[in-house]
Amino acid sequence: MDYGILVNKDNPLPRAHIPSNLVETDSIYKDGIKLNIKVKESFDKLKEEAQKKGYYIDIESGYRDYDYQEKIYNKLVEEKGFSYAITRVAEPGKSEHQTALALDFCIYRGEKCYIENEIEEFEETKWVHNVASQFGFILRYPEGKEDITKYSYEPWHLRYVGDIANYLYQHNLTLEEYYEEKNKN
Repeated sequence: MDYGILVNKDNPLPRAHIPSNLVETDSIYKDGIKLNIKVKESFDKLKEEAQKKGYYIDIESGYRDYDYQEKIYNKLVEEKGFSYAITRVAEPGKSEHQTALALDFCIYRGEKCYIENEIEEFEETKWVHNVASQFGFILRYPEGKEDITKYSYEPWHLRYVGDIANYLYQHNLTLEEYYEEKNKN
């Protein structure tokens, strides 16, 4: 499996793309969340390390098929307009969630679950961003790289890339920059 696959606005997946090796996560946030088995195993290790620090993270969202992504996208366009939606959520076929290699994480503090922009300033979030590469993940849509990724900063969105994660983290590269660099060589 190509864990470094680039899926974005310029590199869509076919409507019928359904990844192999899908497994259910044991998320307490919501039942039925699925991921690639390797991604789930890696996130479980990250979650275990977080718990050792007294942090409680979980999976809020994982694999989404084309049709489900289409519903999310259309709803946001309807509610907020195209200009807003196009930088906040991927069009169907252009979402990394369709690969089952992307996940959105949430943070529990006591009985309350915090999601998406709510976690931006949390120490747990900063910790996850600093150690995620050790578990094969990158922060996929980092702050300051919006012109490259074509999406707003998403502190909750992790992408499993496997062995290249440390390289991307150490060189402060997005997947787009990595492929651009790779294609030059």
